[in-house]
Amino acid sequence: MTGKVKNVKSAGAEKPGIFDALLQLFFPERCLQCRIIIPPGNRIPLCGRCENSYEGLIRICPRCENFSRSEPDCGCAESNIYFSSIYALHIYEADWRSLLHRLKYRQNSSLARPLGLWLGNQLLTRQEKGFDYVVPVPLHKSRERERGFNQSALIARHTASALNSEYHELLEKVRETASQTSINRQDRLLNVQGAFRVVSPFRRGAKILLIDDIYSTGSTLKEAARELKNAGAEVHAAVIAYNPPRFNRS
Repeated sequence: MTGKVKNVKSAGAEKPGIFDALLQLFFPERCLQCRIIIPPGNRIPLCGRCENSYEGLIRICPRCENFSRSEPDCGCAESNIYFSSIYALHIYEADWRSLLHRLKYRQNSSLARPLGLWLGNQLLTRQEKGFDYVVPVPLHKSRERERGFNQSALIARHTASALNSEYHELLEKVRETASQTSINRQDRLLNVQGAFRVVSPFRRGAKILLIDDIYSTGSTLKEAARELKNAGAEVHAAVIAYNPPRFNRS
C-alpha cells in the first residue's frame, strides 16, 4: 500500500513556480467540457460558458438515494446507515459519462487532478471540511496493475489537497470481484461483500471522506464504508458523478 501524504495544502494556497509556469505554457489548462484554453487556477475547471450550465454540487440521501442541490426533501427516518453524507459533482449523463470514460478506460489519468480539486472546492462551498482523512475506494492489486492506476486514488489525492486534509489509503481490496457493470443491480451488493478490509489503524471517531468516481447502486461504496464505520469512523462520501436509479430532481 502507498504511504500517506500529510498536510497537503489547498490548491489556492500554492504559489506557482517555474515548473508550473512551463507546464502551463506547453500544456495549458482546458475546459473539461468544450476543451478550450482557460486561465490557470480556476476553482471550477470550465470556461465561462460551460460554467454557466453547471448547477452545483448534488447531495444524495444516504437512505433513499433521492438527490437535490440542497437537502434532499425525502422525509426519511433515521436508520442504521454507513454514511453521514454523500455528495456528487454531477449526474452521470452525456458529457460526464464521456469524461469519466476518458479517465477510467482511455488512460487519461491527467483528468483526475482538475476533477479532484473541483470536488474538494465544491465541498468547501458547502462548509464540508475538517476531515481527518480523505480515503479512496481501492482496486484489487491485479486490477490496478492491469489499468496502471486507481482513478479513485488519483482523484482523492487532489480532493485532499483542496480540503487541506490528509490523504491516507486505509482500505485494501482483498479479493478480486466481477465488474459491477457486468452484473445486475440485485447481485452487486453480494459481489462486493467482504471485499475490503481496514489495513491501517486510526482513532475512533475519526471523520473520514471516502472517494470514488461513480455512485450507481452504491454497493462498492457502501461495503467500503461499512468496514470503516465498523472500525469506528464517521464516514462521509463524495463522488464525481451519480447514476440514479430514477431521474428525479427534487
